[in-house]
Amino acid sequence: MHLRPLVLALALLPLGAAPALAAPVGTSAAAPVEAPAGNPPGVHVLNGDSRPARHVDCPAGWVCLYDGVHYDHAAVALLPGTALTDTGLLRLPDGSRFTGTGGVSAWVNNSPVTYCWYPGKDYRGTATTMAPATRGSAFNDALTSLRPC
Repeated sequence: MHLRPLVLALALLPLGAAPALAAPVGTSAAAPVEAPAGNPPGVHVLNGDSRPARHVDCPAGWVCLYDGVHYDHAAVALLPGTALTDTGLLRLPDGSRFTGTGGVSAWVNNSPVTYCWYPGKDYRGTATTMAPATRGSAFNDALTSLRPC
């Protein structure tokens, strides 16, 4: 039996390890850390501190959500295909909520998957499209749930 190199590489990863992220050349993308227990699979923390306004680039191939409208403050990355029924339930490493009292302020879709975000929990309300290779703001912290369209 002849195993392909990728299969061998994946077999050598520790159980539960996240795949390595490739950041575009010349960016300052931080490697995501595992999200605290309770966050859905596929959610990784980019910047777990929401107090200082610190920008973190969205890695290539991922969908990123930012608590700050200027792509700053707390940030999380989602593996393509990950859906969230309520962004208010996301937790940061210190146990605090990702969005505080509102929803998500800004997003970047660096994945090949088209996403739709909604102003209500459980995909309620009018969908706004997040095409691949685009970014946008969710005015008034309106992004509360999202999924692939």
